[in-house]
Amino acid sequence: MRVHELKRYGLKVTISSLKSGRGLVEIALGSEVRTLSLGEFTGFWLDMVEISRQGTTAELKFLVEPFAKERRKSVQRRSPISKNSQTQSTG
Repeated sequence: MRVHELKRYGLKVTISSLKSGRGLVEIALGSEVRTLSLGEFTGFWLDMVEISRQGTTAELKFLVEPFAKERRKSVQRRSPISKNSQTQSTG
């Protein structure tokens, strides 16, 4: 049996094996405990990583959005210069 604790979050993960050799994982968050097979736990953990990544990406987009809007406004304020007008003024 192996026990991993993330005390900061109150999370405790206990991994053990049954007599049949199959892995069993108990996840305790506070006073609530869930028991999963090793395969179910792996799927759960991968889902948590993906959800966390999506949440972080959404947060970054939200934080950058005001700067992107300001940049778009400043780009629109510039007058367009075509290649023809550049060659005519230099020629």
